[in-house]
Amino acid sequence: MTETRTAILTFAENRDSFRFAELLSYLNGLFEISKVTLSWYLREMINDNIIFKLGRGIYTAHKVQTSEYTPRLRTKAVKVGKIIARKFPFVSVSVLDGQVFADFQHHISSNNIIYVEVDRDAMESVFHSLKQEGYTAYLNPSKDFVYDNIDLSKEGVIVKPLISESPLMDFKGVRTPHLEKILVDIYCDDDLDYLHGSEWSRMFDNALSMYSVNRTAMLRYASRRNAKPAIEKAIENLGTHND
Repeated sequence: MTETRTAILTFAENRDSFRFAELLSYLNGLFEISKVTLSWYLREMINDNIIFKLGRGIYTAHKVQTSEYTPRLRTKAVKVGKIIARKFPFVSVSVLDGQVFADFQHHISSNNIIYVEVDRDAMESVFHSLKQEGYTAYLNPSKDFVYDNIDLSKEGVIVKPLISESPLMDFKGVRTPHLEKILVDIYCDDDLDYLHGSEWSRMFDNALSMYSVNRTAMLRYASRRNAKPAIEKAIENLGTHND
């Protein structure tokens, strides 16, 4: 295993970029290796941030210059998070501002919804509490309900279940998702159906080209959401969706 990884890295470091077929030909001049086995090695080395993917079948050993994702929450979103934390001190809470989706979208659309995720058994209590505070709130709405009844351009709060071991970070005293969680949740959540399909693929490409992403953490979380194969495929197809 070490010999194969070393040979891949030696080949890669002497080039700005390389194609899968070029690497396969080179390695087979040293020892026998199949396409399937090489794909596995590349995937592992990508997850370890040793090899980086530039596009479909195109790789590099030189780190692509990206920045760390910095969360962004409106003052109103922070306020919602702090209200919930104060009223429900023992409930895990995550707050996401729907406006951040535009940062990655191909076809930009308005979303002023604040997405609140809490422990499943606390969802209903949090929902009613937000209603009492005067917020337009929705309890874990279905895809059809969102299309028929929610104007995403208007302010509101959607309360949803929080998946255990979600990757979260602090922002002004409120817990908010890491980029890895945002990308997986957009793919999985019915209430975000308007971002599914080719739009999500482009968002995924855009996000990974703009920001540093911990692919191991993203795949671990995707496994908890039964979406690991889809996310692995999206990584494999990086760079093939943008116009």
